[in-house]
Amino acid sequence: MHVPDLFRVPLVLLAGIGLAQPAAALSPSETDPRVIMSAVEERATGDRQLSRMQITIRDKAGRERTRVVQGRTMDFDGGTRQLIFFESPADVRNAGMLSVDYDDGDATDDQWLYLPSLKKTTRISSSDKSGSFMGTDLTYSDMTRKDPAAYDYVLVEANAEVNGEACWLIEARPRTEKEKSETGYLKSHVWISKSKLMVVQNKSWVIVGKKLKYTRFTDIKEVNGVQIAHTLTVRTMRNGAKESESILQFIELKLDDADISESDFTEQRLEQGL
Repeated sequence: MHVPDLFRVPLVLLAGIGLAQPAAALSPSETDPRVIMSAVEERATGDRQLSRMQITIRDKAGRERTRVVQGRTMDFDGGTRQLIFFESPADVRNAGMLSVDYDDGDATDDQWLYLPSLKKTTRISSSDKSGSFMGTDLTYSDMTRKDPAAYDYVLVEANAEVNGEACWLIEARPRTEKEKSETGYLKSHVWISKSKLMVVQNKSWVIVGKKLKYTRFTDIKEVNGVQIAHTLTVRTMRNGAKESESILQFIELKLDDADISESDFTEQRLEQGL
């Protein structure tokens, strides 16, 4: 399980950082995990999203690095396009990533990384998608959407609770070795708010290094009728000790921005930078 649409509101950061309040919420007594996960994934989040986000990265010694990124996304018939640029610090400014995520779970999502120091755009291969995204606790795979059909689900607990929020606790396991390899996760536990129908907490078992990754979605606010978690905290643990932590916070966020167009999502635009 990845962090749902990070910059798509949730641009990360399968479920999403934020999801629209459903017109007709699922019954709190629903027990079919696939029905629940599909309902979460299918909620509309608004088209043409524009955002700025601060990322704070802490290592196990407590040292911090801060980065600011700009992101934009746009839905198309069959998927979502996403463009991300690093704004600061200076040594990573204009580094960027372009993603094309397909709704079809059998299709391979496309990702390209541009590093201005190399003046070169590189296509990210499937074998590299479980690697760290620009030094954060997120992976390249975390930056894409996933098809719920690519996972097996088990309802672990029908009446879990996170900070007073009534939740379903669902286990998700990749169905194929390809999906397992791309995400880098053996399985994930996902806590879904029954009232908001959105993910509020996630725990993933990382295959390489036998690590655990914990994700919390907090500071939930409504933007254009959409519930958005404005803070995302991702912590990587190994043998009970924290290895690193990344905190992502929205600085600016717009939905349905008319200035975003298809021409924003090309390799040529990626190489132009901010």
